[in-house]
Amino acid sequence: MKRTLPAFGLLLATAQPALANIDIQFDFSYDTLGFFSDPIRIDALNAAAAVFETRFTDTLTAIDSSGTNSFDAVFFNPANPFGDDVVLADQSIAADVIRVYVGGAHLGGNALGLGGPGGYGCGGLAAFCGNVENRGQGTVYGPAATDFATWGGMISFNSTTAWHFGLAMAGLDTHEYDFYTVAVHELAHVLGFGTADSFGNLVHGANFVGASAGTVALHADGSHWAQGVGGWVGDSFQEASMTATIANGQRKHFTDLDFAAMQDIGWQVTAVPEIETWAMLLAGVGLVGFATCRRLT
Repeated sequence: MKRTLPAFGLLLATAQPALANIDIQFDFSYDTLGFFSDPIRIDALNAAAAVFETRFTDTLTAIDSSGTNSFDAVFFNPANPFGDDVVLADQSIAADVIRVYVGGAHLGGNALGLGGPGGYGCGGLAAFCGNVENRGQGTVYGPAATDFATWGGMISFNSTTAWHFGLAMAGLDTHEYDFYTVAVHELAHVLGFGTADSFGNLVHGANFVGASAGTVALHADGSHWAQGVGGWVGDSFQEASMTATIANGQRKHFTDLDFAAMQDIGWQVTAVPEIETWAMLLAGVGLVGFATCRRLT
């Protein structure tokens, strides 16, 4: 059995403890440009992962390649996303772990990041390959898909961008782009926003229609919210994380609308994040002035 790489998303420049369960683990094996050689950059990446780790409570089954059962991870090379795919044979993924290969690349144009869920090859027992596909979740492929599960995926960040890697907004200048914002956005694509069949099945014309999110206008690419769509972060209303562009000097957080869409595509989302994460989010809600917008993918 083989699943090719799904669509991926592009981002362009223009109090109650959570019961979260998933563990997003980053692999830097293909970061040949050394984009993540500075620990500060890894800290920002882990902060972005915590946005989902503190809210998603799904239990994902392990994938264990052994004997005749073989799972091959397929993903684009984060250092060369437009080249040949990487195929890693006989991989194993622990329960509740989502592995994401990350790195820097010269993406060109005004792209800030490129990310999405990985594909796979599978051989062996039908039950084993079924588990690779859905990791104990519901129907995740095809026109009947209402859920989403993945072994992981890949994200490439533009190595030529002037980035702000701080966890706080202090020092975020109008000539820089906020790495934390872009990392959150691209992780959402890895986790199915705009890339899962369960997302596509809720697209009707120019709108996404979900039980939790309601009817929301989409960007022309069908994998982002329309420009100007917003949601709430605590008591603050802001442009949603999953619009297609971000301005330089701007930080965007994952809003209640963004989380509602993730729930609609099959994730089990808790109502409130861990208090430490919530405090960090609120500390950076203010936005620095707009200038040039670039596209997120």
